[in-house]
Amino acid sequence: MALSERTEKLANTPAMRRILAFFDGNIFPAVYAAAVLLSAFFGLELPLFCLTALLVAFLCVFAEDTRAVLVPVVLVMFGMSWKHTPQPPYDSAFFNGVPALVTLGAAGAVAVSALVWRMAARPCEHNLFKEKSAFKWSLLALAAAFLLNGAFFSGYKAADLLLGALFALSFCALYIFFFNTLQKREGLGRYAAYLLVLASAVIAVQLFKILLADGVVREGSIDKDLLIAGWGMSNNIGGYLAAFLPASFYLALKCRRGFLFYVLGFFFYGCVFLTLSRASVLVGGVAVVACAVYMSVVKSPCRTFARIFNAVCVLAAAVCAFLLRDRIRDLFAVFFERGFGDSGRFFIWKQGLVNFLRAPVFGVGFYEPIAPDWSYEVANWVFPDLYHNLFIQMLAACGAVGLAALLFHLAALARLAFAKGMTTEKLFYLAIVCMILAASLLDNHIFHIFHALVYSAFLLFAERETRAKGAPAASRAKDGTGGEDAVSGALPEGGEGEKGAEK
Repeated sequence: MALSERTEKLANTPAMRRILAFFDGNIFPAVYAAAVLLSAFFGLELPLFCLTALLVAFLCVFAEDTRAVLVPVVLVMFGMSWKHTPQPPYDSAFFNGVPALVTLGAAGAVAVSALVWRMAARPCEHNLFKEKSAFKWSLLALAAAFLLNGAFFSGYKAADLLLGALFALSFCALYIFFFNTLQKREGLGRYAAYLLVLASAVIAVQLFKILLADGVVREGSIDKDLLIAGWGMSNNIGGYLAAFLPASFYLALKCRRGFLFYVLGFFFYGCVFLTLSRASVLVGGVAVVACAVYMSVVKSPCRTFARIFNAVCVLAAAVCAFLLRDRIRDLFAVFFERGFGDSGRFFIWKQGLVNFLRAPVFGVGFYEPIAPDWSYEVANWVFPDLYHNLFIQMLAACGAVGLAALLFHLAALARLAFAKGMTTEKLFYLAIVCMILAASLLDNHIFHIFHALVYSAFLLFAERETRAKGAPAASRAKDGTGGEDAVSGALPEGGEGEKGAEK
């Protein structure tokens, strides 16, 4: 009997079905999020990574659907602790030690092997290598550009190839995996939004721990330079919170008690303000305003609440700005001190263009210094200094080849966005994709691996939703990819259904 047949037989035993039902449900993501917080607070990264690798392997071998693999994809990085971060003031060398490197290598090998095995042994009805795809060729072009970064440049390093390969995998791996293994089923949008909201909650808890227990607030002001989580500094924290904002508003539209998620969306935006990341505040502000306007006009059980809450928020903001202006100025002193200053970005972008002209075809690579004897001096484990802009980064590191690949990919994204078949789900998926891209115009987010992983997964979700909407109604209802639920934006289990959505 083949191994895949044996695993399927074992998966159908009563005990295993109960276990798999747990991993496929809504409790498992919350349990995993709690484990991530414990790791962040107590430095339990190695147990978390080992557990994650085993979970991925278990799900790939036994689960009927690979949807639950999204849980560690979205959440695992937030388990990095303050105790082991290489950034000041912690300056830990933990991840440079042999035990950490061996554990990471072994866990990574187990997880990757499981993903590859799943695609080969238990594929779903779709196969990226045999079918047409909205992003197959553009992602392949991006991967090639990443691999060729710095080719033929005099300062080329082996590290350029390794980092380029890592970027190529981060943009392509999950798209390929989920294309070949993710089943068509109802509720993917709600599940994905739930994970992003969980991630935002994990980040918010860590943020308040930093603010309340780490001495970051001094003399009534937040010290941005000390606003550091185990996995990143203030701009990283704000960037994730901003990028995930549409998830709260999507659940507000879909759930019976959607008003709770609507309030939660504004709360998470308030957390973005507390990170003092101006780029994240700007991008997140655009998202919040757009979502607030959309929720105020689209038919949903939450529409009246959204209109009232929006008005209350505007009035409360005006009153607080008048009555508490001195305290607000002190707390957010960084905003007022830096104003609309570029924080060195104009210099960085100019140097990016200078480096592009030094090697216009394939760029100077990722590890060539932005300028001679100049650095952010941000201690980290893998990443070199980056250019704080998606287009400048591709030009400088990957040259004209990289920019052409990026434009090719963005054209494919535009074609999908304007294709017939817009649903609430597709709009949500595209909102997350666009938030990550927009945030990467002023920062390095999409080049920090996990943003790119989420980005590629949501590209596929948007593509799947477009296909489902374009399929015959009977077929959509049969395979669970849409039918009236996808078209009308029906509520999730326990919701008010179509009639409630039209009130």
